[in-house]
Amino acid sequence: MDGEGRRLGLDGGIVRRDFIGATLVGSGAMLLGAAAPARAQGLGAEWTGYAGVGDYARSNGNTAEVVNAAHGVRDHRYEAALPAAPQVDDLYDLVIVGGGFSGIIAAYEFRKARPNARCLVLDNHRLFGGEAKQNQVVVDGVTLTGPQGSNDAVIPARDNTYHHVVGLWDEIGMPRHFDFVEPAGVDPSLRFARDNYDPMFWDERSASVGYFFDGVGYGSKRAWVRDPWSDDLRRAPISAQARRSWLAFKQRAHPVTHGDEAQTDRWLDTMSYGDLLTRELKLSTDVFRLADPLVATGDFGVSADAISAYAAKLLSLPGTVERGADAGGRNVFSFPGGNAAILRHLVKALLPGAIAGTRSFGDVLSGPIAFDALDRPGPTRIRLGATVVAVRHDGAPDRAQAVDVTYAVDGALQRVRARAAIVAAGGWIARHIVRDLPPSYAAAYAQFHHAPILVANVAVRNWKPFVRLGITAAHWFDGFGFFVNVRQPMVVGGAPVPLDPAKPAMLTMYVGFPQSGVPIGPQTSGARMRMFTTSYAEYERQIRRQLQMMFGSVGFDARRDIAAIVLNRWGHAYIAPQPGFYFGTAAHPAPIEVVRHRYGRIAFGHSELSGRQSWGRAAQEGRRALAQVLDVLD
Repeated sequence: MDGEGRRLGLDGGIVRRDFIGATLVGSGAMLLGAAAPARAQGLGAEWTGYAGVGDYARSNGNTAEVVNAAHGVRDHRYEAALPAAPQVDDLYDLVIVGGGFSGIIAAYEFRKARPNARCLVLDNHRLFGGEAKQNQVVVDGVTLTGPQGSNDAVIPARDNTYHHVVGLWDEIGMPRHFDFVEPAGVDPSLRFARDNYDPMFWDERSASVGYFFDGVGYGSKRAWVRDPWSDDLRRAPISAQARRSWLAFKQRAHPVTHGDEAQTDRWLDTMSYGDLLTRELKLSTDVFRLADPLVATGDFGVSADAISAYAAKLLSLPGTVERGADAGGRNVFSFPGGNAAILRHLVKALLPGAIAGTRSFGDVLSGPIAFDALDRPGPTRIRLGATVVAVRHDGAPDRAQAVDVTYAVDGALQRVRARAAIVAAGGWIARHIVRDLPPSYAAAYAQFHHAPILVANVAVRNWKPFVRLGITAAHWFDGFGFFVNVRQPMVVGGAPVPLDPAKPAMLTMYVGFPQSGVPIGPQTSGARMRMFTTSYAEYERQIRRQLQMMFGSVGFDARRDIAAIVLNRWGHAYIAPQPGFYFGTAAHPAPIEVVRHRYGRIAFGHSELSGRQSWGRAAQEGRRALAQVLDVLD
């Protein structure tokens, strides 16, 4: 152990003591043999790292087990065994591939439409939910919870973008009012955001934000600047050119238009967002320092100059939408573990015995999962740890009466048959597993790019350094990540998580890998390889180093104050939509519109087909795919 490692606490603590026994269940059986390290194959539990406590310690992001199995599909490791895969179970009416929001919502709606029909959901993780899962850590007697991925919610209403899930929200028992913990031991002027995203940019007024300049590209010394926009960046150690571009970006109130809205949308899709910023708005490339992290972590995983400018409109970025002087009033909040709360309510409504306790909000969020209840014989079953390797019609797609679905459990193949199938897993795996994919679909999928995201939940014993700086959120420009905040906890029941700087808190860091100037294909694959070939230990070092550098001058001690770190790696977290993705080009139709059509008895329902991922859009795609397969089941 080197000197820095000892100073940062890498030689002890929970991350070293507990993680081997708490991460993977049955990972050894899924190690598919050693390949070249650059292929990220044959990964083990140490790569996954500490996973926290409770049910979700089985599944923190793409674990080594999940990555190895998925790469086995990509590398055709199951091909020789496919013909001999034994059939299990009787004929299902519907098999759904993927247990994230789109898959679970499709199963829920199918149960409503056909109460006695048989449905099987296959999920490759050891826990349902896709990216809508959570991490939990106990620190000094306090249970801290953070999101693994899917996060930020609003209460659906008839007048907001979630109007189409108003009925669903109420049916599954989601509350329409939430209380939040009041801060203690702090200056009452400090502002705390109730979510992790709004204070990054969309509503910085929701928190007391400080910008950290570490001297790299911004003068010669490190500096904190609290509320930097209040004086038009005069205290920020940046060039005059950067200041002008940053202010123009931040204060842009009106969108660039090109005809009516429909014409403007198509025009935006002909260029990158970087082109819009530099060519149409005449901003310098300095503005990418602000825009790239927002694009990468907000929804698309890459740099501003790689995505369609229409994608930036979906993300409500400057130059694409009307922006008022006050971005507040959105009523955005986060559940303790992000949108895992909504997903758990769906599963509880679908399989009441799957989560212990009543259907009260507190019980659904905290009740232990009854894993043996998920896959019991009955109308709906959820089978975990099942990596689908092949989906194929039994005969020609236009005449087949059934679909065969083959999957691997602990390395052994099994096969089920169904009258129809919904592929609700992402396009990166759908293109590999659907074996009779028509050429037009294959050509469309060839235009799909997927980018990774890393979500780190850092449990700290206190957050006094934030208070000493007079901030509750930190924004920086170099090193690991770019943003972190102390979120105002939701009151769920029992002893609430404190909001006291002397007590523990969970800090959630969304980390993207944008590379401005790199084409989208190499950018996404290079970022994924970087994430997969970096060890847990190295990421732990980077996180500790970053927090120590920023907060060490105000009393932070990484060795003493960091209690645990949980990593959630999502190799294909986001669709990365290049220009032409939404409305097509002269040479190609829009790829999402091709894939959104059913062929034979197979429909595709993954959320990226909406062009921007969220749980509400996943509901739209899952419902659309279900309506398509119901046509062939009638």
